[in-house]
Amino acid sequence: MNKTGPQLLELSPGEGFSIQEKYVAADTLYSKIKEDVKKRALALDEAISQCTQFHDKIDPTLESLKRIVERLRQPPSISAEVEKIKEQISENKNVSVDLEKLQPVYETLKQRGEEMIARSEGADKDISAKAVQDKLDQMVLIWEDIQTLTEEREAKLLDVMELAEKFWCDHMALVATIKDTQDFIRELEGPGVDPSVVKQQQEAAEAAKEEIDGLQEELEAVVSLGSELRAACGEPDKPIVNKSIDEVWEMQMLTSDKLDACSAEIDISPCPQQILKIKILWQK
Repeated sequence: MNKTGPQLLELSPGEGFSIQEKYVAADTLYSKIKEDVKKRALALDEAISQCTQFHDKIDPTLESLKRIVERLRQPPSISAEVEKIKEQISENKNVSVDLEKLQPVYETLKQRGEEMIARSEGADKDISAKAVQDKLDQMVLIWEDIQTLTEEREAKLLDVMELAEKFWCDHMALVATIKDTQDFIRELEGPGVDPSVVKQQQEAAEAAKEEIDGLQEELEAVVSLGSELRAACGEPDKPIVNKSIDEVWEMQMLTSDKLDACSAEIDISPCPQQILKIKILWQK
């Protein structure tokens, strides 16, 4: 029309305006259609590119997230040792670091998926859009599960660490006190011959006995803490906790027996032979 229009205009000047109007309108419409088709083609290319990228990345991302969430759903039991709990806290924080690395991919996939669904007739009418929506929902759900499980794990680890710190602190303090009492008892190993010395030793032995009896309450408190710690760790039988409690029980019993034996010897009017017997008894 652009070629014949001007020619018709020369042959029929009277109808020139009408002819010119028609071919100009046709030319304008053609240009508009051509531009619309070009834009549509570009939009389709972009949509195809986004769709390809979405489907190429969504499955590997989902697999990565699934592996992380499975580890969090079946975590190793919590240690009863403070330093090892700190290591577990660090390992748990590494999960958050891994999640941060996936954040850009996660956000991009979420945005692309929502754009794809928006261009369709909707997930309720378009099967392809429904498949995309299902993938997005699955990804978001796993992502939120990971965040929740990580936070819960950290809170649990911090609670157990606080309990472990108290248990081991009280345990070491009790062991130190028992050792001090043992050292005190060793000073009573040589009962005096002089009545005044014997009396002082008897009074000292009675004071040591009261101290040992008073430690019983502290020992029971440590045992109770140990039970709480084992339960908090998720294992009713923690060998290192059990061993530590057994050792302090044994120290307590041995110290009490030594003091009873020493007190019995002091109560008897001592002679050199008796002093020698007490020393031999302590060395056993």
